[in-house]
Amino acid sequence: MRKNNNWSNSSFWLDEDFTSSGNSIFDDLGSSKPKGRDLLKLAGYRRAIANFVNIVTAQNIPVQFSGNDSYTNGKMVNISAKLNDNEFDPAVGLALHEGSHIKLTDFDVLTSLEGWVRDHEIYIMDLAKKHGASVATLPDIPDKYWALGYVLPKLKDLINIIEDRRIDNFIYKTAPGYRGYYESLYNKYFNSKIVDKGLISDEYTEANWESYMFRICNITNKNTRLDVLDLDQIWNMIDLKDIARLKNTFEVRDLAFEVFKFIEEQIPSLELDKDKEEEEEEDGDGKDDGGSGDCEGEKGEPISGDEEGDGTDDGSKADGDEAEKGSGTKDKPLSSKQLGQLDKAIKKQNEFLNGDVKKKKLSKSDLKSLNAMEESGIEMKEVEFELQSEYTDNVYDKKQNVYIIKNVTQNLIDSNQFPEMFSAHNGAKFANSDSIKEGLILGKMLGKKLKIRAEEKDLKFNRLRSGKIDSRMIASCGYGNESIFEKIECFSYNPGILHISIDNSGSMSGGRLRQAMKTTAAIAKACSMIDNMEVVVSARSADNVGHSREYIPVIAIIYDSRKDHLSKLINIMPQVNACGTTPEGLCFSALMDEIVNASRGKDSYFINMCDGMPYFNGYRGESAMRHTKLQVGKMRKEGIKILSYFIGSDRGGSDWEKSNFQKMYGKDSEFVNTNNLISLARTMNDKFLETV
Repeated sequence: MRKNNNWSNSSFWLDEDFTSSGNSIFDDLGSSKPKGRDLLKLAGYRRAIANFVNIVTAQNIPVQFSGNDSYTNGKMVNISAKLNDNEFDPAVGLALHEGSHIKLTDFDVLTSLEGWVRDHEIYIMDLAKKHGASVATLPDIPDKYWALGYVLPKLKDLINIIEDRRIDNFIYKTAPGYRGYYESLYNKYFNSKIVDKGLISDEYTEANWESYMFRICNITNKNTRLDVLDLDQIWNMIDLKDIARLKNTFEVRDLAFEVFKFIEEQIPSLELDKDKEEEEEEDGDGKDDGGSGDCEGEKGEPISGDEEGDGTDDGSKADGDEAEKGSGTKDKPLSSKQLGQLDKAIKKQNEFLNGDVKKKKLSKSDLKSLNAMEESGIEMKEVEFELQSEYTDNVYDKKQNVYIIKNVTQNLIDSNQFPEMFSAHNGAKFANSDSIKEGLILGKMLGKKLKIRAEEKDLKFNRLRSGKIDSRMIASCGYGNESIFEKIECFSYNPGILHISIDNSGSMSGGRLRQAMKTTAAIAKACSMIDNMEVVVSARSADNVGHSREYIPVIAIIYDSRKDHLSKLINIMPQVNACGTTPEGLCFSALMDEIVNASRGKDSYFINMCDGMPYFNGYRGESAMRHTKLQVGKMRKEGIKILSYFIGSDRGGSDWEKSNFQKMYGKDSEFVNTNNLISLARTMNDKFLETV
């Protein structure tokens, strides 16, 4: 939960550093924060809101960032790409509100509304006669078409207002835990200080549609005045306490039409309004006997300073508790500045009713990259470790974020969001591909040597006193032989899964990485020849994700035989680059749950390929080796068998490198030439056939 005073409903699920341009966790290690848009955070933001929408609506409704398509068809929810902290709760509320419309609103009512109004021809023709002056000014437009243009927009607004109350009531009752998000939404668009002042004042009390729509739109506000414009009767007609009586949008439409007709009864004809305006122009000198000018001093400023005096309130500042029926208390007239603020707030409310809420858009390139990242199932995990001071014996608890890519795709590589770790234009790509081809050839031979794991063995025990009768022993029954039974025991290996993790840090560049790729391809090919053995391959390093200028540990699954064809490994692995540092134990810890969960009910193996010391920023030395050893120990406790190959230079690596390697992997360390088929098969068979 956020450790500040800006508490919000989103605090329960949103990381404390979510809205920052970078990750505050890096400050612990003395690094600067990354700059620019964090598409991973945007992806998590969208995923969380989509989950909320799906839970509330019990439907799989698409949630996307505002792009070329707007929310108009009742089939998807658009959210804003703006990530300011105070925007989260209203954004979630708006997404839930739109999702509720998709679930509960019949959009055919609005699309067929013009035809439905046409069926009330007598009534709309009477309206045309009532407002004859306006018709006369447009002689080329038939009366009924003028009347349709007069009725439809007003009726749609009334339908939207009442329908919002109906669907919100449904959600409040069926999913009360999400009510806070709705309240944040309405606080932003409706319950602002300037709207409160406008409702209390005598503004918008003349019998015209502008006044009625402002006051009906805000009829749930606690400052609503029911003593003007016969709003008490409209309150009774809508009957918010029993809004659940309206079972569908058709009933909402019928009620909205009754409210429309009631309002029309109170509004004088437009012809009379025109005559009144002409009389006022003839009378006057333009003096205003009750307007906003009376509230201003010589310089046009409000006489009494109030919180709206700065002119910045556009209706987005929340103020007030849950709206309730009330008569309000009449306040002093509004200043001209406040009237301007109120106009902005009303415009904002109208945009909300018409579905024209402005949402920050993503560029096409960002949207493409975001989709690629979501397709890859990227998530961030926080890893804890101990860091020992270089100058004292003090040990500090530290935290570090690690990116997990659960499915590296070509789209992700092409998005260039991991610019150093993956590249479709990698200069070493052809050399890597040649090594992988050699590995596949080696794998065919290795598979034959590992076939023993796929074999089933039947072991027969006879001359037993119980079991199944051995037909060959029946004749001996007459001679008092009672041991005529047999048992057959079938022995086979459990299904197995093997996770290969490759260190692709900068020190692995060139021959070391190609050797690891060759060995990985050989093992993957060999296991593809064994029916009950699956293979997962991951690569790990550190990268400046999204060109953020901040290196972050990354562990990426580039192949999973449970869902991928071997051709994916052949296509993706050559595009893996050697880069960054060696966040060994950090990556193991981040992927631990994935490795352990995949091993349930199976014989599980973890093969590591690296060239020695773990290192990442402040994560280094004895502290990093102890942390890596701890992660390896956790796997062993889960019954996972470890096999760690030291990928050294042609000279095999220094004694210091090998010593540190053994500190982390112990008896599971292997210093063999992995290009040697005999050595590779021996170490793997020893591990495969090992009993726990």
